[in-house]
Amino acid sequence: MKITRASDYAIRVILFLALQPGDKYFMRGELSEKCSIPDSFLGKLLQFLVKADMLYSERGKKGGFKLKKEPKDISLYDIIVSVEGDIQINECLTDNSFCSESFHCSIHNALNTIRNNMINDLKRYTVADLMNEQNHKPDISN
Repeated sequence: MKITRASDYAIRVILFLALQPGDKYFMRGELSEKCSIPDSFLGKLLQFLVKADMLYSERGKKGGFKLKKEPKDISLYDIIVSVEGDIQINECLTDNSFCSESFHCSIHNALNTIRNNMINDLKRYTVADLMNEQNHKPDISN
């Protein structure tokens, strides 16, 4: 499985919002600039994140987007699934009609174990963990 650009951008915007102090709303254009995400791409991602209940969306002059959940309550899995849908390694793992061998296939069993391990790992890492990593990056500006 490859993490797509959409997932990467979604994680980036959620992390940015989580790192901001206070209760400020950010307009889409501002998020696009601050997170280096094309504005046309960001609009759809923000819709997915609002629909997944991770972001508040407020219209108007003082509106924009801000986190709805605590960073500790948003996992990498949550973000990726909100943008990509169900995580797949092989279609036979999520579509029983795809392969007639799936119930007694050793490849299916191995890939299913790998998929489950990956899902569990993605669920284990939260935005709070990413924030902690961000705050402990060495300063290389000197």
